[in-house]
Amino acid sequence: TTHQDIVDMLKRRLDGYITATKFVMVMYNVSVDLLEKATVITPGKRSPTITALDDPNFKAVSSLVATKDVSEKMDQLHEIGATDILVIDIHNSLM
Repeated sequence: TTHQDIVDMLKRRLDGYITATKFVMVMYNVSVDLLEKATVITPGKRSPTITALDDPNFKAVSSLVATKDVSEKMDQLHEIGATDILVIDIHNSLM
């Protein structure tokens, strides 16, 4: 490997760690008819992950949210009808 490969790897790792310190993962369930509203509230860093549930009327959503905004986002999600809202710390990441 070259020195540049090592520098690139270290930068990638550092960027991932910095992301982990600035964001949390918010996960919640929401009805299909409210999904668009919910993903406006939690658009994610790139985009939210939307997963089907056994009940076809609901989806599970996972999205990175800035730590400083998480309480407000949780309140907004609750207000539109999202349920089972969880916030999960991130210890490290690679984007």
